[in-house]
Amino acid sequence: MVESKTREIKALNLALLALAGLSLAVAVWDVASDTFRAGTDDVFLVLVCLMLALLFAIPPMMWAYSNGMLKNPFADEAGDEGGAAVQTEAAHETHGGSNRENIIVWGGLLALTAIEVFLAYIQIPTTLMLIILMGASIIKAALIVAYFMHLKFERLSLILTIVPTIVALLCLFAVLFPDSFRARNLRPAEAVQQVEHE
Repeated sequence: MVESKTREIKALNLALLALAGLSLAVAVWDVASDTFRAGTDDVFLVLVCLMLALLFAIPPMMWAYSNGMLKNPFADEAGDEGGAAVQTEAAHETHGGSNRENIIVWGGLLALTAIEVFLAYIQIPTTLMLIILMGASIIKAALIVAYFMHLKFERLSLILTIVPTIVALLCLFAVLFPDSFRARNLRPAEAVQQVEHE
C-alpha cells in the first residue's frame, strides 16, 4: 500500500514537471520564433506560460525538498532544518486559532468596516477615499483568508501555489488594461458618439 502510494506520488510529480517543461518550452518558442513582435498577445502568452511553468514546478520541488532530494542552498551546514520541520508539524496539529485570536481578528475586521462606513460620511477627495477603501479591503481579505479560511495554517506548497497566481493575474491585468484604450480608438468616431448618446 505504501509503496503504491509512493509510486503514484512520483508519477504525479513527474507529470507536473513534464507540464512545467512544456509550458516553459512554449514560452521560449514564442519568444524565439519569427512571429514574436512583443505585442499584447505575445506578452500575454509568454506570461501565462511562465506562470503555468512555475505553478507546475512548485509542488514537485517542495516534495523533493521534504524528502531530502533537494538541499537548501541558503541554509548553513549546521542549520536547524530539523527544528523547522518540527515547528511545521506542530502548526498542522493545532490547525486553527484560539477563541481569543479569532475574537481579536473579528474585532479588527469590525474596526476596518467601521472606518469604511465612516469614510462615506466625511468629505475627502475621491481618489484618497478609494485608496483607503481598497487598502482596507485588501487587509480584510487577507485576514479572512489567513485566519477564518485557515490559510495561515496550511502547507507552504499551497501558499506558494496561490500567491504567484494572484501576482501573475495582477500583472496580466496591468499588461492588458491599456490595450482597451487602443481598441476603443480603433472604432469609428460615429459609433463611439452613438454609444455615448444612448
